[in-house]
Amino acid sequence: KNVSPSLFLIEQFKLKGYENIVHIPNAVELENYPFLERKKAKPKLLWVRSFAKIYNPLMAVEVFASLKKKYPEATLCMVGPEKDGSLLDAKRKATDLNLDILFTGKLSKTDWIITSQEYDIFINTTHFDNMPMSVIEAMSLGLAVVSTNVGGIPFLLEDQKDALLIPDNNVDKMVESIDKLIKNTDLFSKITVSARLKAEQFDWQGIKFKWSTILK
Repeated sequence: KNVSPSLFLIEQFKLKGYENIVHIPNAVELENYPFLERKKAKPKLLWVRSFAKIYNPLMAVEVFASLKKKYPEATLCMVGPEKDGSLLDAKRKATDLNLDILFTGKLSKTDWIITSQEYDIFINTTHFDNMPMSVIEAMSLGLAVVSTNVGGIPFLLEDQKDALLIPDNNVDKMVESIDKLIKNTDLFSKITVSARLKAEQFDWQGIKFKWSTILK
């Protein structure tokens, strides 16, 4: 059997003529990701990825700069290791724009889960993606996800149901979506609850049986 962790990759393989493919997604141990119910969204943003150009961290800085014009109390925490000089670029841009951004570097899973409790909205600014585990983890933890609609993202997230999706590199649309979540409590609640339910599909306690079926 060929095993694919995402429906997006299955589609790409089928376009190349490969048909014998089983979908077994990457798993999370959901018991380690407690759902934190937030009554309403505040302009507290969290970004978690490696600092690489493909993940477009500079967009997060630009989004934050724009959001600060509407919400001076807004905060942004960016978590992840350096990959290709993008961390330094992001820090320089933050300095140029006089923005106070918390750059934590790489955190352990436990530490970033604890850090996530201080934030309400998870922004995913990537140019391309498959099935990002950081997004699934954010959904598990009760953060509302705003993401670029690229690669495998539309196979994972449904716009207006369990996330808000925007075009690639569109700063204005991401700021608009964040603003919508802050102003619309019902939408924020709906998205975070629906996202947690979807994240439960990736719990290892269920995924392990799919592997067991193949291995037997």
